[in-house]
Amino acid sequence: MEPHDDGDSIDLEREKEELLRIHADDRKAHFATDADALIAHQADTFIYVGNGAVVEMPREAMRQDFGEYFKNATYYEWDDLLPPIVRIANDASIAWMITRTKVRRKQADASGVENEREFIYAGIMTYEKRDGRWVRTANVSTFEYLKP
Repeated sequence: MEPHDDGDSIDLEREKEELLRIHADDRKAHFATDADALIAHQADTFIYVGNGAVVEMPREAMRQDFGEYFKNATYYEWDDLLPPIVRIANDASIAWMITRTKVRRKQADASGVENEREFIYAGIMTYEKRDGRWVRTANVSTFEYLKP
């Protein structure tokens, strides 16, 4: 971790706005089904926690996973159900964001059959400030499936 120290006082509100902009960019990346845009703020190694597992993933593996996840997909909803909860360390070196998001998407499988899924995602994303920019370092995810 690299502390933010440029001699000026740290504007935590500005830091929060930057993190919320990244979250908004993630929404755009989902609607555009753009894996490159989604991992633009990813650390070189990312830790994912979900379904009883802890997995460390290199950046390129994340790109490939999201490339498949987005393949032949269309998003109808990817909307916050409550405002993101953001907390930032006083030195702006680390932060986390909790979100609760409703997602509705369809995806065609290899045979062309379209499957629609609807779920609520709730999770926490962690961030570190590296070389003056926020990068995602870890995520813990939970899902409530409304339509399998």
